[in-house]
Amino acid sequence: MRRSGLGIVARVLLATGGAYVVTSSTLAAFCIVLFASGVPRVDAVAMGTMLGFILYLCLILWVFSSRKPWRILAMFILAIASENCMTFVIGHGH
Repeated sequence: MRRSGLGIVARVLLATGGAYVVTSSTLAAFCIVLFASGVPRVDAVAMGTMLGFILYLCLILWVFSSRKPWRILAMFILAIASENCMTFVIGHGH
């Protein structure tokens, strides 16, 4: 495969898989924060799910509009790690 073909495959994988994982960890953290702040669980999950669709679309657009996909990969890894740590710390008591 040519270099540009590998770049396209890498962007597609990063956009679909990476954006999905970032969105799911963000959704979990957001719902836990809302629930911990007093919002009923059903409303927190519904609001988080609606915002998750918008976030997923924005992340996919960001992957394809960026010139350096490795920078986005680093940001995705940082976001996933920080959100999972936050979910563990905040949601540990619930």
